[in-house]
Amino acid sequence: MNNLAFPLNLILLVLWAVSVVMIWRNSRESRFVRFMLSPLATYLSIGLFLIIVLVVGMTGRRELAGSWPFAVFILFFQTVLAFVILRGWRRGNGIRWRFFLLHTGLMLTVGSMFWGAPDNLTLRTQAFKDVPVSEAYAPDGRTEWLDVPVTLADFTVSYGDDGQPSDYRAFIRVGDEDVVLRVNHPYQIRFGEDLYLSGYDTVSQEYCILQIVREPWRYVTLAGIIMILAGALLLFIGGPKS
Repeated sequence: MNNLAFPLNLILLVLWAVSVVMIWRNSRESRFVRFMLSPLATYLSIGLFLIIVLVVGMTGRRELAGSWPFAVFILFFQTVLAFVILRGWRRGNGIRWRFFLLHTGLMLTVGSMFWGAPDNLTLRTQAFKDVPVSEAYAPDGRTEWLDVPVTLADFTVSYGDDGQPSDYRAFIRVGDEDVVLRVNHPYQIRFGEDLYLSGYDTVSQEYCILQIVREPWRYVTLAGIIMILAGALLLFIGGPKS
């Protein structure tokens, strides 16, 4: 699945979406569409999805989430959900807002995590005082070049009454901009890419360890979650039969 990073994943997503819409418009009475809209397909897709999630959660084998069987199951789940949305998002001339928000939100949430997973990347690098650094390292040892160099300008550590570090800050130059990094207070380098302070040299304080997290699809996931919450709120206010 890591080979399906941008732009290939976006191309495949568009092809899949166009194919679903074209099949719905031209062959909605076909056996394939009838099966995808059947209770069996719904139970099968939900069951397989829950089984995979439970297996990954209980075994801790996160690599299963990047396997091809997992990709096939999730694609099946999304296809069933897509046909359900196409069939039921309108009633007469009106939009079924609760239905649309809940189902589309679920589609965006699951879809963004599936299609966007190959674009997620966590890198680490060491920033030294007054030495620009432009390379970082992936968990598998690959070297990735940063868009802008990072330089450690200064570092401060605050200690509590027990003598233990209570707060530390790194003054970093990112390209031409000066930023202050604290633990769990990232700096956004660009859309979907954040810079974190994850550690420092406890002896001489000559360098700090930085973590770059790239999640370009996370705002799509956030939009899906917001839509699910909005649909659930409308369902709570209006009741199941309104």
